[in-house]
Amino acid sequence: MPDTVEAQVAREFAEWLDRVRVTFEAVRYTCAHRLAEPALAEQVSVQVVAGMVARPAVFRYFGLPYSGRIARLAEARIAEADAGELAAVCGWEELRDLLVALPLEHRDALVVMCLRGGDVEDLAAVIGCDEPTAELRHEAMLTYVGELVRPGLAPAPDPDGRR
Repeated sequence: MPDTVEAQVAREFAEWLDRVRVTFEAVRYTCAHRLAEPALAEQVSVQVVAGMVARPAVFRYFGLPYSGRIARLAEARIAEADAGELAAVCGWEELRDLLVALPLEHRDALVVMCLRGGDVEDLAAVIGCDEPTAELRHEAMLTYVGELVRPGLAPAPDPDGRR
């Protein structure tokens, strides 16, 4: 029996949450070797993951585009930590809990547009609406996710000059 659309979105969202967790753990492990304090490694890792989630389309990629984004964010935060200028942000558990609680109305847009790389027409088909409404849902999701991860972001812009 094939999955329903809702079940597919729920499965892909759960897989994404796991990828975010694994990314956090990998960055924290790597940063622990570069920084003397485990607490700094966690803070760098939270900020890296929050920076990636703030621009969620990066999660449709693997390999160099994905790793390159991690590296850009991590190197900037590591330099701040080395200089004693790393901003204090929320912990991993708080950020994870915020992501897990992403409202259902935003999950469809996240999965279809950011994780699958679909377009507005694809999103409209999944949520059963017209394309202008789907575009509004996509924009609302991006805004919501950007605000959702704010507790994990440093007050300064990321290395690309964006949040």
